[in-house]
Amino acid sequence: MPSKTPGVIQLEAFHGTDKKFVSGIIKDKFIYKQNDEHWLGNGAYFFADYSLAEWWTTNPTSKFGVQVKDRAIIRCEITVQEDAVMDLRKLSHFNQFVDTYREEFHPLLMSGRIVCKGVDPDHIDKDNKAATNKIRCFYCDYLKYRFPLKMIIGNFYKPDQPYLPTEYGELFQKFDITYIETQMCVFDQTVIIDKEEIAL
Repeated sequence: MPSKTPGVIQLEAFHGTDKKFVSGIIKDKFIYKQNDEHWLGNGAYFFADYSLAEWWTTNPTSKFGVQVKDRAIIRCEITVQEDAVMDLRKLSHFNQFVDTYREEFHPLLMSGRIVCKGVDPDHIDKDNKAATNKIRCFYCDYLKYRFPLKMIIGNFYKPDQPYLPTEYGELFQKFDITYIETQMCVFDQTVIIDKEEIAL
């Protein structure tokens, strides 16, 4: 759904949940559990792809406080000012993401001027997945206030995801075309202008 207003982005997004939460979400808002290892910071999460939201309802993660017994999908229409979004699918935004980390966030972290709970600054650059996850989440939360942002969009290449075909075969590996998962983290839910449950 392309935007007709300059400087405004319109997106369609999908959220998998339990049916018992649908009416409250549609009437009010998404409730999310704070977690220091969220992909793109703390906010309401959406998939750009309906199929992934549907898949997620069969594979929810209790780590982030979700248990799905009666599957449901909510389709949302998001309208947001372009300068309130960091879209990591765009090279200029990705470069800004990397540069801000290197030039601003990392020095603040290493000097102790900001503290990421549960992470020793001396182990930040080591091969420590738990520390890396916490730093990524903390950094995205930092960006939310630094710019300020209403949402972040990120792509994830996870070749071992269970929703992908189990055996690509040699030819598809040589094609160098891969599936990239897109997630959206909404910090400010005023950008969600419409919500509806859609049939599974």
